[in-house]
Amino acid sequence: MGLFELFVGFRYLKSKKQGFISFNTFLSILIVSLGVFILIVVISVMNGFQSQIKDKILDVDSHVVVSNLASEIDGVAISDYRDLTRRIRSIENVVSAYPYIQGQGLFRFRRNIGPVMIRGIGQKEDIPVDIRKFIQSNKEDFCQKKGIYIGQEMAFNYGIKIGNQMEIIVPQGRLSAIEGVTPGIKNFTVLGFFKTGYYDFDTKLILMSLPDAQNLFSVGDVAYAIGVKVNDIYKMDRMASEIQSVVGFQYVTMTAEQRNHNLFYALKLEKLIMTIILFLVIVSAGFTIMGTIVMVVMEKRKAIGILKAMGAKPSSIMIIFILEGFLIGLIGSFIGVIFGLAASMNLESIILSVEDIINGFMIWFYHLFNLGDFYRITLKPTSVYYIDTLPTEVIPEFIVFIAAAAIFLSTIAAIFPSWQASKQNPVETIRYE
Repeated sequence: MGLFELFVGFRYLKSKKQGFISFNTFLSILIVSLGVFILIVVISVMNGFQSQIKDKILDVDSHVVVSNLASEIDGVAISDYRDLTRRIRSIENVVSAYPYIQGQGLFRFRRNIGPVMIRGIGQKEDIPVDIRKFIQSNKEDFCQKKGIYIGQEMAFNYGIKIGNQMEIIVPQGRLSAIEGVTPGIKNFTVLGFFKTGYYDFDTKLILMSLPDAQNLFSVGDVAYAIGVKVNDIYKMDRMASEIQSVVGFQYVTMTAEQRNHNLFYALKLEKLIMTIILFLVIVSAGFTIMGTIVMVVMEKRKAIGILKAMGAKPSSIMIIFILEGFLIGLIGSFIGVIFGLAASMNLESIILSVEDIINGFMIWFYHLFNLGDFYRITLKPTSVYYIDTLPTEVIPEFIVFIAAAAIFLSTIAAIFPSWQASKQNPVETIRYE
């Protein structure tokens, strides 16, 4: 491509009346920029949601879990959990390791009854800091007094206060072929509340010390598993393999992604589907670009004939119009990226401004027609996603990919009309023009 093709390609972006840019070209650039803008904003929000949900799960749950190979089959727990915990803690890049007992049960408080997940972790001499940090009240009593901690959401839903008694019902003892599992019922005092920021934990998880859980489930001095946290969550798989080699193959290690496979898979699938749907906006822009260049070719038939009569090669004519598609994609992508990044980084304030405008109008409307009290509208689905802010995460590699894909599709869309332009007969074109 020489200066000649570049010069003519830029000239053809203008309108026939020497305006800055033709309407069709402007429309094509607008569609490309809108597609890139929407894709960047939506994917940034989805990345933010995915990261926040993942972080909240991993903040409470273990990164890697070590359990007995047979524990899922016949209920065999880990009896030498103290020695095993010491061995795991000695591994480099392991931040913490705590044995725990976890099981399902039912709670009963006054007339309310519901399913819960009971987790017993920590002892008087070994209090887990990464769990204790979520406790909002009376954290000094954790593992020091007999009792339980429940989520603030659970306490709010059922009207539970500190000091109230809750009845916990669990399957008690070891599983046997003859007797099965007998239910165990014990009363516990609510010592305090915790808040993790993850809805399922804050409404259905009950925390207690490991000895209290051993007593509740009547399993003796054992642990069901050992929860391990590492210093880099992106190296969980490698650390799981390293831990496996240290503890031996009579135990099994599982990462958080493996244990929450369905949730993480659903988040990835949702993101993929949304990306594909939004890419269709850019594909539709490609058809608009194709139509724009077809119209430019029809408008410039005489000019094309003159250029070819003056010795311009068919390849040069083709490059001129392909270059126009490339420039439309380049300009549209640049505008879309600039506005997309600006919106993604300031989305919280933008949403608040939109909420204020909507609520201001609705308050005025309610007062004008005397419709009664108006309750503020919020655009953030806090009841669904359990978030206080709108999270966004901009991934530079993905921004580059979106812009490159838009430019590529715009260039590809220009090939067919450019090829048609290069095949025109100069003599016939000039004669009839």
